[in-house]
Amino acid sequence: MGLFLAATAVRSDSVSAIAQAISKYMQSHDVKHEVLPGPTPLNDATDAQIFAPIKSWTVVLWPNYFNIHDFPAAKAIATAGSWLISAVHVYDGDYWEHLAVSGTDELHEFCSRPTYWKDEPSELERVSSFNSAPERLAQASGVPAAALTPYLVDADGIAEDARAAADDQFPLSDIWAFTHFWRRLGITYPDPPENPAAVVRLSKWFAKRLPAA
Repeated sequence: MGLFLAATAVRSDSVSAIAQAISKYMQSHDVKHEVLPGPTPLNDATDAQIFAPIKSWTVVLWPNYFNIHDFPAAKAIATAGSWLISAVHVYDGDYWEHLAVSGTDELHEFCSRPTYWKDEPSELERVSSFNSAPERLAQASGVPAAALTPYLVDADGIAEDARAAADDQFPLSDIWAFTHFWRRLGITYPDPPENPAAVVRLSKWFAKRLPAA
């Protein structure tokens, strides 16, 4: 089984405010949940883990298989807090998608393998159009677009060992290249088993109630 990861970075130093925003979003979809202080014993199947902020970015690691629910959640949370949010999810360890929003404004979208679904036309249409220039994200984040653009390439159209920067650990063909993209934005991907600062524990039935994208 491949990796189905969802991670959302919120430009805010307030773990409690983000936990509250997640809680309100879950309430709006009748998802039973509880907010717990960290550290606490974790359940990867149900826990949204909120890590302590680093350089004013707070990262949320969502439960396993949340990758179809994270973008709608990111949009709602960004609106609730008027925050800048960078959300990334991984499909089956094969590609990563990115969505950046600031309040109600969608700033950037990207898929690292836009022709992955070439044999499924309806999904191909969605993924292949999921790409935009990073200028609006650059303006909102204060990071030059030139620092972000090298990561926004079709991973199927480059050499397997190609890297965006010489000091990057992962090549662009690897889904973990998104962590280098985040690093350029000033976001530090948490390295579990680092303990989260708070946890929003969802009902195991959350997928039946949350919107998917």
